Amino acid sequence: MEKLISECEVVIESLGANGDGIAVTEDELLYIPMTLPGEKVRVKPGEAKGNGRSAKALQILKKSADRVIPTCEHFGDCGGCSVQHLNSKTYLSWKQSVIVKALERIGVNGNCVEEVRATPLKTRRRAEFSALRIRGRHGKTIIGFHSHKSHRIVDIKECKILHPRLQNIVQPLRNILEKILEPSVGCDLLVTDTSIGIDLLITAKTPPRPKQSLLIAAFAEEFDLARVSWYSKRSGLEPIALRRHPTVAFNGISVAIPPGAFLQASTQAEKLIIDLVIENLGTLPKRARVADLFSGIGTLTIPIAAAGALVKAIDSNKDAIDCLLAASGEAGFSGRVIVENRNLFQRPLMPSELMKYQAVVFDPPRSGAETIAKHLSISEVPRLIAVSCNPATFARDASILISGGYTLNRVTPVDQFVYSKHIELVAMFTKN
Repeated sequence: MEKLISECEVVIESLGANGDGIAVTEDELLYIPMTLPGEKVRVKPGEAKGNGRSAKALQILKKSADRVIPTCEHFGDCGGCSVQHLNSKTYLSWKQSVIVKALERIGVNGNCVEEVRATPLKTRRRAEFSALRIRGRHGKTIIGFHSHKSHRIVDIKECKILHPRLQNIVQPLRNILEKILEPSVGCDLLVTDTSIGIDLLITAKTPPRPKQSLLIAAFAEEFDLARVSWYSKRSGLEPIALRRHPTVAFNGISVAIPPGAFLQASTQAEKLIIDLVIENLGTLPKRARVADLFSGIGTLTIPIAAAGALVKAIDSNKDAIDCLLAASGEAGFSGRVIVENRNLFQRPLMPSELMKYQAVVFDPPRSGAETIAKHLSISEVPRLIAVSCNPATFARDASILISGGYTLNRVTPVDQFVYSKHIELVAMFTKN
């Protein structure tokens, strides 16, 4: 039987990668949300977690000088933000340290990690909300984000991260969902602020009924939404209202986006990432060949092509690369951008295919690109540019590349997931 641990007083020694304060007791590590290094805290240990145990802070007996008053009324309940209680300078240093520690665990000196490039609040252009109509005939609808480690939805009144256009659509969404959702029924909402208006994707268990579609189409007209789509596993993607084709612009070049397409969290972060990728590519030979793996709709492909390279964009999402190809043609890049619909996890590029490229750029999902890294590690591609939103999987993949003879020259963090535990990074590897 597991030993019952009573309340105790601890001193927080460090801040972990998830934003939890870490205390060391005689028996184990304790991970304590909403606490900061240097604080003395009375805690109640809970369930086992990793190499230690989670714990709840009952009382902060001594506060850190780095503690500030959170600006959002939902902080501590909403699971979206984890470190709003930390001052900005220390907050950015902590995010940098998460990457440094991940690299040091694989034996890489953290000196290659630069200072974090910050992005402003209220610039998040896409949000994934959860919604639920409360049980009862007159039950209200709640919209928000899940509470920390819970399926409970925190009904948000405000969000310091969201662009005002996204914030302003939340209450109208509540109103329309109260009309179209049955009691105890929920859905997910992907809301994206595009160049020509809001794009809304509703994901539900069942397809929309005719009355629901009519109400949503009227809602799109009233609030000037660009597009509304509905997805269910039963019927797939269905268009509800298409008033304008949503687009975004990369380096001034407009690209249509399919429903649910991946975009960087904010235009400010996107520009930082693009600029860093172009900078890290350096001066390439005229008409150099570059592969852009996990290209999506061309966030990086189009700027690289605009810089003069011949780019092959590869992605498993056919709708995304079709939009990329169309935009490239309209921009006059015909012949300089080619695309391939390919699942890189199932069919990674082989070393023989990589021989023709002077550089490879890859921006995989959070799970990283382990298999791709193994193939790249035995290639002779002179320069690799990695974009990652997960320091742990990036460090794993970096270790593979380094073991194959690559040097990690530079890592630049970009804080596009403000106040959260997540951090984006752009890294450059070279092989002589």
